[in-house]
Amino acid sequence: MKRISFVFLALIISLGLTISGCGSAQKKLSEEVKGIKTKVDTLETRVEGVEAKQAETERLTMEQAQKVEEMKSERVRPIAKTNIEAKGKGSRKDRERIKEIQTCLKNAGFYHGEIDGVKGRKTRSAIKKFQKANGLNADGVVGRRTWEALGKYSSGGAASASGVEEEAIAGTK
Repeated sequence: MKRISFVFLALIISLGLTISGCGSAQKKLSEEVKGIKTKVDTLETRVEGVEAKQAETERLTMEQAQKVEEMKSERVRPIAKTNIEAKGKGSRKDRERIKEIQTCLKNAGFYHGEIDGVKGRKTRSAIKKFQKANGLNADGVVGRRTWEALGKYSSGGAASASGVEEEAIAGTK
């Protein structure tokens, strides 16, 4: 009888150990599932970030494509480069237009140099600053839009736009 009691006791102890082992295995499995869920959440957050960046890139690409189309539709052709900035020479007509641009820029508070009809570094810099301040493409070229914006600052009331369609002055000197 002692032997049966001993076997029965051993059986109960081993059954208890087996059941307690299952509990720890389930706890370990539960921790692994929590770890996997955390990793999935992290990956989902990263994917959302990548998708947001992709959407922003697509938006910027569309904006750039629209700007290119706008520029193509304007078709403002600059005049050929001359020696005006290098030697202070050029046609009288070019010098007069550059003086008009310099006057408008000075009236607008962007040009602080001499009104000399020479499109040098100060003039180009002033054109770019004016364009940037007025929401224009800051390329230093006085095309139709820049010319229209400068017109407000002309001492004669409105800058003369004669020849601007054929000769966009600023980017050439």
